[in-house]
Amino acid sequence: MKLSFRVSFIVVLFLVSFAYIFPWNSYGIAMPFSTDSSYKLGLDLHGGVELDYKVDFEWASLQSGTTTSIQKTDIIEGIKSIIDKRISTLGLTEPTIQTANYGQESHIIVQIPTQDYGDVSDEEKKRLGEEDIASAKETIGKVVKLEFREAKTEITDADRAEREEIANAAQKEITDGMPFETVGVKYRDQYENVAYITGSGILPKEATFSGVDAVTTFPYISPVVMTETEAQEIMNASGKILTSSGTRGYTIVKLDSMTASGSEKIYDYSFLFVAEQPSQWTPAKTEDGRILNDAYLNSASVAFSQLGSPQVQLNFNPEGAEIFAELTKRLIGQSIAIFVGWELVTAPTVQSAIPDGKAVITGNYTIDEARQLANDITTGIVPAPIYLTSERMIDAKIGEESLHLLIQAGLIGLFGVILFLVIAYRVSGLLAGIALIIYGLILLALVKFFWVTLTLASIAGMILSIGLAIDANILIFERMKEALRAGDALDRATHIGFDRSWSAIWDSHITSLTSAIILYVFGVALVKWFGFMLGLGIVLSLFTAMWVSRVLILAVGRYFSKNTRTFIGL
Repeated sequence: MKLSFRVSFIVVLFLVSFAYIFPWNSYGIAMPFSTDSSYKLGLDLHGGVELDYKVDFEWASLQSGTTTSIQKTDIIEGIKSIIDKRISTLGLTEPTIQTANYGQESHIIVQIPTQDYGDVSDEEKKRLGEEDIASAKETIGKVVKLEFREAKTEITDADRAEREEIANAAQKEITDGMPFETVGVKYRDQYENVAYITGSGILPKEATFSGVDAVTTFPYISPVVMTETEAQEIMNASGKILTSSGTRGYTIVKLDSMTASGSEKIYDYSFLFVAEQPSQWTPAKTEDGRILNDAYLNSASVAFSQLGSPQVQLNFNPEGAEIFAELTKRLIGQSIAIFVGWELVTAPTVQSAIPDGKAVITGNYTIDEARQLANDITTGIVPAPIYLTSERMIDAKIGEESLHLLIQAGLIGLFGVILFLVIAYRVSGLLAGIALIIYGLILLALVKFFWVTLTLASIAGMILSIGLAIDANILIFERMKEALRAGDALDRATHIGFDRSWSAIWDSHITSLTSAIILYVFGVALVKWFGFMLGLGIVLSLFTAMWVSRVLILAVGRYFSKNTRTFIGL
């Protein structure tokens, strides 16, 4: 390849990288290619949200007996892995996931950086950020319990008494200090015929209790009270409207605030309603007491019926297939219900025994709905439920102004290094400085193009890789000086300098790259991105030192063949 062509390629690479990363929009200049996408900043640079989840080991103990400390550690690590995967599906990358212990309770702290939406207004950014946080909370805390149940033959007094016990247990957890929202979500998700409602306005009938008008101190949490929902109108087959009585239940009400609007009182409220009516279903068990649930599930996937309707197919392991075969044989002619996330999704009538361990969830699903349900079953199954106990917004640790100062300091340091190179190696040092600037532009362009998350740790990795690039140039120049002292011409000395320094540069870069790969593969979030940026910078610095610098030195050096003092300080 001709030297002039290589120089032209470097110039084009410089101009394209500069044009891509320069903030043209800030100066009202529209470019023909997209430069609107901003850099993706991590939690420490951009801010985000911190979510505190309590791990419910009690639930895990009920499912598997006692839970040892080793099992608890395995459960927590499993949940952290699931949370990381769930956050990744939302595009909210770079979470910080840590564990914390408060007395006997184990918590998982999740910090998520919100997305940067570019040039939209502050109000729009706030709205989009709130939507991201709401989506993250819904996805992270999702608990999907898959279970097969059969109809109860009778409702006993013990079943009815259990409903009040559920409400009393919830009241005790609230009294013990667990946040009302956490308790509401927990009991809504773990029991049938339980609702957790939040709202603002006139209190619904099921949240209205004796003495509510006398409440003047807020927030206020009521004891367990008996209430009833509004009656519902039901139309029969002939079109006649029938009136159904309301559903009675046990209610705990939280009133956050109250404002008067004429003769009416407007409340910000939430309440937990435990219907008096017990579940009509009971877990389907084999003769030896085994229950078919997600513990035996291999996979959930989208399938299609003979008519082409989307459905979700469940594939069980050999033991699950054995349980399913026994249940379907015993329940021929009866309904067997499939509950997902404590919600009844289908209750088909068993026509014959099913020995292959395959069940289907049918319904009027679209392909996307069936795919979402299959994904919920697959990723929602956790070794123990988690419940959100608190959340708070996190401001950027260094802020936008400090980030600008950091960039200025980086530029000052870069040009300080270039000044040193010029003083020590004259024109060659200036050319190495130009190669270093090209290195920085290409690195920033790659970071922006591939939407790599920038954190303080990744910036540190970037700066460290610049040091390696400088080190490579110094090795090259010193080998060139040795060749010049030995009497070689400048052109030959240049080739010798690059050839003789190659092994040292290669060794140092390979050892550093190995360390970076290890940090990325085995490190946690912050260390991972330090390793990634360090590795990317090492590969790029090798390219700029051994190719860009070489082309520039060869192109300019031919004009200084008789003036090596000006060219390289010798």
